[in-house]
Amino acid sequence: MASYANTIETVIAKQDIRDVVMRYARGVDRADGELLKSCYWEDAIEEHGSTYSGPAHPYIDEAVPRMQKTGVMGHYVCNSHVELDGDMAYAESYVITFARFEKDGEPWDTLTGGRIVDRMERRDGEWKIAHRRIALDWNRDEPANETWCLGLFDPDHPQMVLGKKAPADFSYERF
Repeated sequence: MASYANTIETVIAKQDIRDVVMRYARGVDRADGELLKSCYWEDAIEEHGSTYSGPAHPYIDEAVPRMQKTGVMGHYVCNSHVELDGDMAYAESYVITFARFEKDGEPWDTLTGGRIVDRMERRDGEWKIAHRRIALDWNRDEPANETWCLGLFDPDHPQMVLGKKAPADFSYERF
């Protein structure tokens, strides 16, 4: 039976689970395979819509090179609901994703809303994904039209920091 009580132990467990989901989002956006694998148990299953269903770690190995070639990506985790049941939990997280792809040599932006549902397991005190499934709820694709907030930001200015893939992204530096 799922527990809804907020004890110190359940609050810590839920935060640990949400940290895994956030680490996953960062790993995808930075195309960081090691970070992504740290979110999944070695025997985890990934069901990624119509694109993949099988062991998670080989999926990551296959997907990271594609992520490195993809332009800007952003995975934004919104509402989340975690149900704990001992050393197992189910976490449903709403996500909005942005990605820039090329189609016929032209940049296209895609915005997608969906949910990731994870069966998490705690092994030796650590929570990771044991099985992940995704549901896509909506999508919008359109030609890229980037004006940097109607010209407020200058992407060519030397102080402008643009996101990059791992390890070149500035978030991997410590200052």
